[in-house]
This record gives sequence, C-alpha cells and structure tokens, in this order.
Amino acid sequence: MVAKIQPDGLYRVTYGEKAGLTHDELKARQPGKFQAFIPGHPTPDQYTLVNFSPYRVHQRCADKMRVGRFILAADAAHLCNPFGGLGLTGGIADVGSLYDSLVGIHTGQADDSILDVYDEVRRRIWRNIINPVLSENMARLFKYSGPDEAMEKDPFFKMMKQREDAAEDGDEPPGLPSLRYDITQHYNKKKE
Repeated sequence: MVAKIQPDGLYRVTYGEKAGLTHDELKARQPGKFQAFIPGHPTPDQYTLVNFSPYRVHQRCADKMRVGRFILAADAAHLCNPFGGLGLTGGIADVGSLYDSLVGIHTGQADDSILDVYDEVRRRIWRNIINPVLSENMARLFKYSGPDEAMEKDPFFKMMKQREDAAEDGDEPPGLPSLRYDITQHYNKKKE
C-alpha cells in the first residue's frame, strides 16, 4: 500500500514480508521491495527513507464491547490490518451506532439494554464483514507473483474493475455490504 500523507511528497509505504526476519534483514530487503512494486521502480538514490518501522500485522476483536458501564468502540474494540481502510471506517461506524444508542438513552427513547444490541451488532459486523475482507486482503500479498497476475485472477480486483466500468457508465457499482447499522430501530419509544 502506498499513500501520500503530506502535500510535500511524503509517502507511507506498507508491504508484507516473511515472518521471522530480523530488523536488519527487513531493512536490507526494503530497497528491493520498493523497486519491485512502486511504479517507476525507484532505487535508493531516488528517494529518502525518513522512517523504517516494521510491525506485525494482525487483527482481532474484543470478546465484548460492553461490560456493565464500560463500552468499547473503534480501535479500543478491534484492531485491523492496514490493507483496506476498514479499521477507520468500521471505527467511525461503531461511534455512530454508540452515539445513537446514547442519544436514545438520554432522551428516554431506549433503556441501557440498547448497549447490548450495540455490542452484538458491531461485533457481528466485524466478524462477518470486516474480518473476512481484511483477511483476504492480507492473503493477496502472498497469493500472486505481481500486480498483473493479481489484476487478471483475483475476484476482488475484477470487482474493482467492474466498479470502475459501472461508474464510467453512470451505473451504481456493486460494493461491500454496509458497515453502518441503524440502531435507532431498537428504540422502544418514539420521541415526543
């Protein structure tokens, strides 16, 4: 994943590596990685490496997002690998559902059992939508020999091409199921 993070041309580059390599081995392999997958195949004399920070990519979700008066949301509730942007997006959806739950309690339209609904729904969305998509994104790092093979064979990239073609034709492209959930449907009273 390559993302421009500052207007002056600073990029963040994230990529997968074999497990078990030392920090020095990872650093020695970095120039070859950049040259292999960054457009233009840059050599180290063509860029300045500002920071090098290997980390173990993983994903997990809390067993509970509510225990009594303690509520978890976003990164406190689940960690996601960075390949797909679903950690941030899912976290925003968590906070939206939690906000609606708390508004319902505050206005008397719901009792605190709505927080149990929040807990169940948000973990279900993570388990059934976010986690499988991120797991498949992670597997793509090692499944194909390069971007051309991935574009040709991978169902996700084929779907992205369909989305691109549909958008050009003005059609509504297919996409992921929604990460949002209307928790207000569990309010037990209408606002007066």
